[in-house]
Amino acid sequence: MKVGIRDGMLGLSLDQTFRKVSQIGFDGIEVCMGVNYQDHLIWQDGGADQLKALSEEHGLKIPSLSPGGFTAFTFSHPQDSVRSEGIAMLQRLIEVSPELESKVILVPFFGNGEIKQEDLKSNRFIDGWKTVAETAEKFDVQLGIESTINAADHQLIIDQVGSSVVGVYYDMGNATTFGYDSVQEIHQLGNAIVQMHIKETGGKHPGEGDVDFPAVIEATHKINYDGWLVLETPAKEDAVASAVRNMNFVRENYG
Repeated sequence: MKVGIRDGMLGLSLDQTFRKVSQIGFDGIEVCMGVNYQDHLIWQDGGADQLKALSEEHGLKIPSLSPGGFTAFTFSHPQDSVRSEGIAMLQRLIEVSPELESKVILVPFFGNGEIKQEDLKSNRFIDGWKTVAETAEKFDVQLGIESTINAADHQLIIDQVGSSVVGVYYDMGNATTFGYDSVQEIHQLGNAIVQMHIKETGGKHPGEGDVDFPAVIEATHKINYDGWLVLETPAKEDAVASAVRNMNFVRENYG
């Protein structure tokens, strides 16, 4: 397994993050963007080339892209123009992913954009998924849902969309915080898990909160997951020291 980290975890500029993450010893960086996504380098002329050059210069991969700002533009948004912008955002990231050798796009649903029960059987919501899945199939990119719903509801979405490129970006810290059994969910989702975040509850270092990491790790091995493990862990007092500690936790425990 390869270990990555989200680019905002160190509190540095993008170029400084690539340099420091490489020095620490990670294998890659998940590139993130917020609501003002069009200000991100990836939307600028030649931006993808610059990102690719950064990754090559520092010997790092970019396994995934994480448009956190998508939560303001979700498939169920009542305004057609906003919904369409969200779809276009994801399609742009899908199209640029092969240039960056990225295989996964995290599709988040939190805050005002969280998935509601009525969304699960909404044509508007599912059709949005089908639209971006069609694009993702053309570019061989996987779309990973990350949300507040449980594994069964995630699977319901996947089944309705009916595309092999749609799955779950699993976060055991979130699942435990929401009251779900992360071990059971990992078994339940199996190969529907396209990528994993490593996170503990309460903003703690992995192994110091409520996540049963030994059981989670065992479940991860039993479903034969061999994808990226991406740290989404708070910086604490010393961001670099935290990153080193958490990376070592993953390498030592996941094997």
